Amino acid sequence: MSTKPAIVFGPGAWHSPDCFQLVRDELEKRGFETVGVTYPTVGAEPPTKGISDDAAALRGVVEELVVQGKQVVCVVHSYGGLVGANAVKGLGFQQRAKEGKAGGIVMFVYLAAFVTPLGSSILSMLGGNWLPWMRPEGNYVYADTPAEIFYHDVPEEMQKKAVAGLPHQAIRSFTDPVDYEPWHEIECMYFFCEGDKAIPIAVQENMAKMLPGQTHFRTTASHSPFLSQVDETVKGLELAAKVGQEKAGT
Repeated sequence: MSTKPAIVFGPGAWHSPDCFQLVRDELEKRGFETVGVTYPTVGAEPPTKGISDDAAALRGVVEELVVQGKQVVCVVHSYGGLVGANAVKGLGFQQRAKEGKAGGIVMFVYLAAFVTPLGSSILSMLGGNWLPWMRPEGNYVYADTPAEIFYHDVPEEMQKKAVAGLPHQAIRSFTDPVDYEPWHEIECMYFFCEGDKAIPIAVQENMAKMLPGQTHFRTTASHSPFLSQVDETVKGLELAAKVGQEKAGT
């Protein structure tokens, strides 16, 4: 059995786990087990689902691996930072070890993701104002100009395919609050994307200050390094796995 941790991917708003497939393929070639999570809020009809629904989906996947005694790296992108926070309470490797249990999350990776204080939502962190490229219509939210905001450094054909696959997002993804701060009990890493136009690098760096320790990785990529810089993304996640296992003492 592989001694490498399983890597679970939680996407951002509007996205399916398919966006990670290139990175997952490369990681699996290197001996990692990988799993992608589908969020109920993405394309929800009616658009009444919220963060709790997405968190339950992510937790179900992580928990299944953890109860098998496996170590896990949980990678969350963008909005996924809130989903992941609400999903992982009690699943940290150190938390479970204190209870005499094997397995657990050895590293929680914020991949250009929101690090959200307890009780905050995306909209509250934005001062109650939607960003110019976010278009709310009732309980639906659409991403305008996604080619530029999400994929400006992605090859043209891949960019077109990615844009064509974006549905709406349920509005509660942006208004529901976070109920857990994982960094107090689970090892965390911030994966910076310096060319990001959705969450600018200065915002990423400010949020990352909430995370203890010095574990981080930087790329020059857009908001979607898993499409534009596959090798660098793999490199960053291999580092996350290595450091996570070292800190876990395994």
